[in-house]
Amino acid sequence: MNRRQPLLAACAALALALAACGGGGGSSGSSTIPGTSAGATSAPTTSPTSTPTTNPTATPTTSPTATPITSVSASYTCPSATTSSGALDCTKLPIGDLKYSTSGPSQGEVYLCNAPSGTPPSENVPWIDRTTNTWDMLTKLVVEGSNTFTGQFSVTVNGATRSIAGDDLPTTYWPVGTYPISKSDPAYQYDGNPNSVIAQNFSFSVPTDPTEATTPGCLTGGPVAVTITGVEVYDAFDAAGYDANANEEQDDCHGHPDGSDTYHIHGFLQDCVPDAGSPTQNSSLLGYAADGFGIYGPWYNGKILTSADLDECHGMTSPVMWDGKLVTMYHYVSTYDFPYTLACYRGTATRI
Repeated sequence: MNRRQPLLAACAALALALAACGGGGGSSGSSTIPGTSAGATSAPTTSPTSTPTTNPTATPTTSPTATPITSVSASYTCPSATTSSGALDCTKLPIGDLKYSTSGPSQGEVYLCNAPSGTPPSENVPWIDRTTNTWDMLTKLVVEGSNTFTGQFSVTVNGATRSIAGDDLPTTYWPVGTYPISKSDPAYQYDGNPNSVIAQNFSFSVPTDPTEATTPGCLTGGPVAVTITGVEVYDAFDAAGYDANANEEQDDCHGHPDGSDTYHIHGFLQDCVPDAGSPTQNSSLLGYAADGFGIYGPWYNGKILTSADLDECHGMTSPVMWDGKLVTMYHYVSTYDFPYTLACYRGTATRI
């Protein structure tokens, strides 16, 4: 979910340092996601050192307690920016309800291994315009509360393997809402999320320098990535295949817990993960997908990237900072529009 402007200033210096970091992995070891296959990519990468190193983003393994946040705005914010098709308008973001395919990747849809089967959300929410099929991020209610946690997260590179581990709690400034949602919270009338936020250990490994698979892989539901601050990232949908960011009530960082009490986000990494991106600087690394490729923020060459600028997996090949070096490689992008992060796996994925 969206982090507030007061936090951005505090993270500005940290954002610059994070631009040069890398990571990836899954709790079920080396098992791969159905629908993926190994292959080669022509994107140049830098060979990893054979000496085990700890990614600077992840140190220390045990993160210090974040300073309490005393002020969080009651609504999300939108940068004043230009996209390839005009000004970014966060009051009319396209809704991604049921925009998925189970037969293969397609531009504008999410490639799922299985069709969702959950209960559809309420359609009576004031920030969604069913006539234009858009939603207004600036008027959407935000779950109340500003709770901080002492999260743990580490990224270690050992030759060709990058190992990632954590407890799914944020390691930096991150105002987690109060869950279960209180009946006194205005958001409760639209989403009475009864779940709690509880630490969930994960540990997985991915290639230090991932390669593109012969064919894109499908998403299985649940986590598809982790942020460099230790929070799990799910795909764009709720359990019924509806746009989670548009329909579900979330906290200031677009996060909430699911039925297993796992806190997660469905996109908008750039709002609470420090991003060096600006009109004069390209975005930095914000997370690692389950196939090992990085997720970067939306700023690129002075504009905000949208789905129209990306491929069917919601990524692109361009120069980025990766493990401290500038390389041209494939990566995903966290955008303001659906599907927000991954639409399919470009590489061979493991389970988180």
